[in-house]
Amino acid sequence: MAIEMSLLILLTWIAIYDIKYHLIRNIDLLILSALLIPYYKNWSIGMCNLFFYLLMNLIFRKKIGSGDIKLSLLIALPLDSLSGLLNAISFTWILGGSYSLIHRSHTIAFAPFMIYGTYLARLL
Repeated sequence: MAIEMSLLILLTWIAIYDIKYHLIRNIDLLILSALLIPYYKNWSIGMCNLFFYLLMNLIFRKKIGSGDIKLSLLIALPLDSLSGLLNAISFTWILGGSYSLIHRSHTIAFAPFMIYGTYLARLL
């Protein structure tokens, strides 16, 4: 329970920092990996998510930030199946796309949508 609360607090911090500065700091990712790696070892799901976001980065001509790509590997570790990963990706892109259609800004902070989409997939 304490690990889940620590993860939630850290992921909230990453989301807020990304909203304010459009940046995901490497130190935050290192702390996140220190919390996740001892308890969640589903590397195949994490690598699938990393591959998906690398592919999206190539398709969208490097419009997705490198912090989002690094976060994609870590954020998928708690997921337990490929269908959970597909749900998380779907929720993420639906939420992020809806936000970008409503707000019409050139850049959006994508980490909050990745975090919220993954937690929504874990709950469902």
